[in-house]
Amino acid sequence: MRQIQASVGLGGHNRPADVGIIQQLLTDAGEHPGPIDRRCGRLTISAIERFQRRVPRRPDGRVDVHGPTWRRLTTTSSVTPAPATRDRITTAPTVPTTLPRKAAPAATPATPSGDRRAFWKTETALPARGSVNHGLSSPGPESQIRRFGGRPSEIAYRNGGPVTNPKLRALIVIEDVGPFRATGIRPAVASLRGVLSAVRRELPELYPLLGNAGMLVNRLQRGSSTKLSNHAFGTAIDFYIDRYLTQRGSHRSNRGLDALAPFFNRAGWYWGATFPTDDAMHFECSTSLLDSFGL
Repeated sequence: MRQIQASVGLGGHNRPADVGIIQQLLTDAGEHPGPIDRRCGRLTISAIERFQRRVPRRPDGRVDVHGPTWRRLTTTSSVTPAPATRDRITTAPTVPTTLPRKAAPAATPATPSGDRRAFWKTETALPARGSVNHGLSSPGPESQIRRFGGRPSEIAYRNGGPVTNPKLRALIVIEDVGPFRATGIRPAVASLRGVLSAVRRELPELYPLLGNAGMLVNRLQRGSSTKLSNHAFGTAIDFYIDRYLTQRGSHRSNRGLDALAPFFNRAGWYWGATFPTDDAMHFECSTSLLDSFGL
């Protein structure tokens, strides 16, 4: 049995080779994940969740290396002699009685468009501490002020205002990034475009549901009278999922945002789901990514 090298599923690393292994194991276990295409989309995540519901376990749509779902999958898919037919068939497969094998459908059933939309908007728990943003840090407002040679403007706005900082203004662009247009500093917008291009290839169902809830917004952090938001520097973006916005401080995320997080983390973006006041819709350029821009 080949071992997966990293997590697969909702919010997982989703290395193509690992996804292919899990898709085959799910198929062997009677949970149809769609075609074995080595892409972890809605059908594969749903199949993982269905399999997890077959045991007394809260489904999270993810298979971790050596985790309980991996152990169950490999046990369910193993082949051993069947006692009742040992004299006649020495390689008959047996399945633990607690995990009955279900017949896989001949083809992936059609799923209404509305179901696809509802799937990605479904609320989820926040990620466990330490499970995301590995090696990344969120740039604080003082470091941003130093990086850009001053504040975005002399006035600190609560709900947004014009940028007057010459260095920052010279970097601001408005460009198409795929599913929408975005306003931010040039290298951040270019990085965002690259991330969304990868999402389009790997998660084509989620991609058209993505909406821009704000990138460059020259304002203070919510609830603060002094600290600038990273939106004020054009280095952060908030996402809608099919026009649904997960509120800051709600202690919740959703499947769409969970699926986006690995793409952004790999590109050096920090996910706001782990902020002291959680903000799962929020992604921002990490300190190391900003450093790589030469700013």
